[in-house]
Amino acid sequence: MARRYSTTFAALRGARVLYRRTQQVGREYDPDAIQRQGDLDDETTLIIGDLSYAGSGWRTTGDALLANTAADQARKRRVAGREEIAHQLATEETPIAA
Repeated sequence: MARRYSTTFAALRGARVLYRRTQQVGREYDPDAIQRQGDLDDETTLIIGDLSYAGSGWRTTGDALLANTAADQARKRRVAGREEIAHQLATEETPIAA
């Protein structure tokens, strides 16, 4: 959206080229031609104003099984990691101040 309210280097370059070309030929400079030139750019923005519900969940039971298995493994790793940290903290020797 920022490009709508500000100019770009490409727009400035295009205006400069258009101005130079009109000066060389001796034609009248038309500032509106710059705006028309902007409509001819190859870049386009597709705006979709309609959203529709595509569905939820998994496509197949195999996908559901894979997702649930991965989630279960992640939970087990998280629990094991927490238990390991707790064990290290419990068995860690604290240095005696001299």
